[in-house]
Amino acid sequence: MNKYYDEKSKSLTLVTGFEGEELETETYQYPFFVKGIYTKKAIDLGAELEENKFIVGADLFDRITSFIVELYNKQFNHETLTNGIDARVIVETYIAILMGVLQGETSKKE
Repeated sequence: MNKYYDEKSKSLTLVTGFEGEELETETYQYPFFVKGIYTKKAIDLGAELEENKFIVGADLFDRITSFIVELYNKQFNHETLTNGIDARVIVETYIAILMGVLQGETSKKE
């Protein structure tokens, strides 16, 4: 279970600040309509991940970050995304989002 990405609704919850040990978060909803080109982009990024045995270099990390920002219709920027997910699970979260695009279905009515 990933506390940043909800696989059912595909919503993304990012940490936006903290006070003491209390985290402030904001949840971003998955877009109602996702252009088909994002499937191709997810396939390409996923193939590169697999090719690299899921080792993510800086360039690939930046490209996946850009993909996610665009996918969520720029509801947040690169900095908000990368600073809003714990470093220990950011790659896992990115992969879950890519897989979510490839699976295609959401719980929302079409």
